[in-house]
Amino acid sequence: MSAATGNPNEFEIDGVRYTWDRERDLMLMNDMPVAALLVESTLAGMMWGVERMVGRERFELAMQAAGRSSIEGEWLTFISQMPAPEVGVAVLGSLTPLGGLGRWQVVEFDHARKFAVFRVTAGFEPIYQKSLGVEWGSSFLAGKFAGYCTKAFGTHCWAEQTRFNVRGDEFDEFEVRPSDRSVEDRLDAMLFTAESSAVDLAAALERLRREVEERSAVEARLREEAEVRRRVEDELRGKLETIERQAEDIRALSTPILQVWTGVLTVPVIGRLDSQRAEALTEALLTAVVDRRARTAILDLTGAEALDAAALNSLLRLARTVSLLGARCMVSGMSPQAARIAVDLGIDLSGLAAHATLEAALHAAIRAMENASGAGGQVTKDR
Repeated sequence: MSAATGNPNEFEIDGVRYTWDRERDLMLMNDMPVAALLVESTLAGMMWGVERMVGRERFELAMQAAGRSSIEGEWLTFISQMPAPEVGVAVLGSLTPLGGLGRWQVVEFDHARKFAVFRVTAGFEPIYQKSLGVEWGSSFLAGKFAGYCTKAFGTHCWAEQTRFNVRGDEFDEFEVRPSDRSVEDRLDAMLFTAESSAVDLAAALERLRREVEERSAVEARLREEAEVRRRVEDELRGKLETIERQAEDIRALSTPILQVWTGVLTVPVIGRLDSQRAEALTEALLTAVVDRRARTAILDLTGAEALDAAALNSLLRLARTVSLLGARCMVSGMSPQAARIAVDLGIDLSGLAAHATLEAALHAAIRAMENASGAGGQVTKDR
């Protein structure tokens, strides 16, 4: 039904508004530019030229692909807003005659079977083909119906034309069902037949070029990520080495070994003496005894926390180990609590020469060395 709009350059048919924009010299349909082509001459000539260039099979596949790609806007803005996809296609099909796509009828639309049948009358494809005297079929509409069903059924679909208006049937009819072969798959298959052409080979080379570019981009990204990981690992490794050096420095500071007299070493033990620290102390003290040729090592426990059985046993092992190097181990500043623990647990501390203070231990060490030096011997303070 047509209606006047009051504008001599505009009219409306079934809710579709056509406007001639004189300023831009454009024909508009609902404000969208359209081209009004003579189907039996202009459009027919265009299609004839394309088919002659690429061949019938490639032409039909290209038309199907074009039909598929043309549905995105229709699906998003119209069909998907309807109660069901088949309702949207049916409503759209009542308007398509105004655009030259014929009138559509949804004959069957089975979601469970993923199967649909469509009919079209007065489509543009049979009209131009009759003028050319050819029977190529309505591949563009086949692509549109396959695209709608692909969206509705959630799987790739293919449309097969079963009735042809161009061959004398009353209408075009299409059956749509799922297919595991896409338009691209069908084009690729042509490369391995006698029907392949330079166009097919060029298309294949272009796809190969894109794949190589994509693969190169992925490889470059992987190399970049690997380089980033390497830098991070190097940074972490450097930080770990720094932490280890700092830990060694802290251990050295926590148990410093001081030479207070010729042949006499003193180790002030501050804080808790656990097995790990005792092991580190033993290793450091043995090295110092050998390097400095010490004859006496004094462990000053004045600043140590309460010693338990494990700590006392560690001291005994340390004393025995030092004695194997020909040196004597002395202890100063042991607390009464540590002494009671040793007695209660039966730990024999007789191997340790114990003194109340560091000063007393140092005097005892010097006297021992003087006595060992014999008459006329002299022991001098290390300077």
